[in-house]
Amino acid sequence: MPAELCYARVSPSANQRLSNVLKRLDQLTTGMSKTETNANLTAPPRFNLQAVVLAVVTLPILALSLYIAHIRTDDIDAWFFLHYGRELLSGATLYTDIWDIKPPGIFWINAIGLALAGGSPVGVTVICALAIILSAVFVYRIAMTIYDQPTAVIGTIFAVVYLNLWTYHVGGNRPATFLILTELGSAYLYLKYVSGSTTQRRCLFWAGVCGGLGLWFKQTAFAAPAAILIHLLIVKPSDSDSRWNKVSLFGTGYLCSIAALVLTLAITSDLGWAWDAIVGFNRKFFAPGIATSLVPSVVWIGSHCNGMALPLILAPATLAHPVFKSFYRKSDKDEGDSAPTVLPFLWIWLLFAIYLAAVGPHNRPMYLAVALPPLVMLATHSVYLLINSARNQQNNMPPHYVVVGIIWFAYMLWTPLHLQIDFALRQFHRSTQPTNPNLLATVEAIQRYAGPDDAIFINGYAPELYWRAERHQAIRYLGTEKIHQLQQFGQPLMDETTRSLKDSKPRVILFDFNRFDSASSPNIANVDELERWVRDNYDQPESVRFPTLWVRRETPR
Repeated sequence: MPAELCYARVSPSANQRLSNVLKRLDQLTTGMSKTETNANLTAPPRFNLQAVVLAVVTLPILALSLYIAHIRTDDIDAWFFLHYGRELLSGATLYTDIWDIKPPGIFWINAIGLALAGGSPVGVTVICALAIILSAVFVYRIAMTIYDQPTAVIGTIFAVVYLNLWTYHVGGNRPATFLILTELGSAYLYLKYVSGSTTQRRCLFWAGVCGGLGLWFKQTAFAAPAAILIHLLIVKPSDSDSRWNKVSLFGTGYLCSIAALVLTLAITSDLGWAWDAIVGFNRKFFAPGIATSLVPSVVWIGSHCNGMALPLILAPATLAHPVFKSFYRKSDKDEGDSAPTVLPFLWIWLLFAIYLAAVGPHNRPMYLAVALPPLVMLATHSVYLLINSARNQQNNMPPHYVVVGIIWFAYMLWTPLHLQIDFALRQFHRSTQPTNPNLLATVEAIQRYAGPDDAIFINGYAPELYWRAERHQAIRYLGTEKIHQLQQFGQPLMDETTRSLKDSKPRVILFDFNRFDSASSPNIANVDELERWVRDNYDQPESVRFPTLWVRRETPR
């Protein structure tokens, strides 16, 4: 039969079935190729050298920093926070039974850590370690969000080195450890939204929550939240959502965090005493000639920047970059800044942080910790500009100047690492030495004259004695440190201390009345009334060995 007749006799329905079969065969063939492609996509990931380098470099540095933070013998505040944490677990009420001018977060952290570890400081150490590890993770995530992996690796190395320098007491049992965590967390959530990595507006809310958590640890935790707020107001929105909606969302999260703090204090403490301690008392430091000013000097900061040369060079370079770039004609291949709105935010953050550090009383280097995160992020931005300048190269090899820059970074990093290693060796040497025998003798005397249920009072600032002696404090004031700091304005606090001691009648008092000699220190508070009462009601059982140890007389004169 002729072929033409064969084709003519095929019905339209048969033609349709044949077409369907051919389509099905094509789908099967395409499906096989997709399957093969999916198999390739689901194949084991390639070896990530950058991740290995990051782990190999950062883990030993973090371990060294943690070792320093928790073995150092010069961090007397760590004993203070541990003592207050134990007092809270014993049923004391913060700001009523035990008092300090810091927000409650660090005391609650210590109570939680001690509770989890059965009264051992190990629990607090673990929490602090998790905080600095998470801070490094936030730096990495920020850099990955707005830059790229090579920049993120170098920026994270910067973070684990500079955020944990022993000078600034970060990583240990200090409020700064958690302040840095909250600031970086807030910045990460904000930049994640601003960079377009996510369209979920709730990131702004949680950025506000994270920023507000900083106030749980420091009264000056405004740097990152203030920078975010200003940045939201000055940067043109990239979507249809108005800037005021974004501001309100961020502000709602921030206020929710503060409301949670106030509610927790209302449940666990007295809001009046808490406000007086956290806010009211700190205003006294601004009295003329006492501790600080609203227009503070920043000159003292320069003497506490040892080892910080690299970020202090790279940060200003981010401002010099656009100036130098303006001298060159732009081309189609000219590199661009993939995150043009990031730089203003980072500089606003840094400037606020420097001001808040400078306004802190007594010009202490630990206050500079709040400026470390934006400084490190600006240094990271400078690294990004360096690496990004090579994006238009035709080959995969980085240009020589990038290689030279990375080698220079490594060279400059040796200075802070050397400082860390040297400090760690000195602290290790001290840890191998016997504990101060005078300290141990004083602890033994306190335990001998005061039973486990007896309260004591120690003048000055001696939280280690309270912790080692395992005795409760008699009044809500730990000692007389704040009286000394306020000088002539400390008399009302001294009078309250005197009245409280008369009411509580502690079993043991350690008090050196010579420290309040008005002849040598005319601006110091007067303790004559307290001295008369102590001499009338207390004896010195070992006046030669312990001239400041007073034990309550069973029968007053």
